[in-house]
Amino acid sequence: MEPKSVDCAYYALPYNPYGKKEDYKWTFPMRWFNMHEDESVLIGDEFWNLIGGEGTYSNFITEVNALEKDYKESIYREFLRIEPPEDFKEDILK
Repeated sequence: MEPKSVDCAYYALPYNPYGKKEDYKWTFPMRWFNMHEDESVLIGDEFWNLIGGEGTYSNFITEVNALEKDYKESIYREFLRIEPPEDFKEDILK
């Protein structure tokens, strides 16, 4: 067998609850990655736009924000495994 070369590899997070990459605060992955500057780290828009093209993240967030508030609550708790912010019912995902 000939090993295939890998062109690129990433540590990717589909959503950043902190908003911008430079505002990311979860310390767990920060033990291994420079979450703010490492080019191998893709968070939110960088991830979605890489796999789907420019505008994919924006379209994804627009559709999520169109969902009912109760469904947003389950996204926070079941998918992101974090408690929703106190003002999440008034807030939109960014």
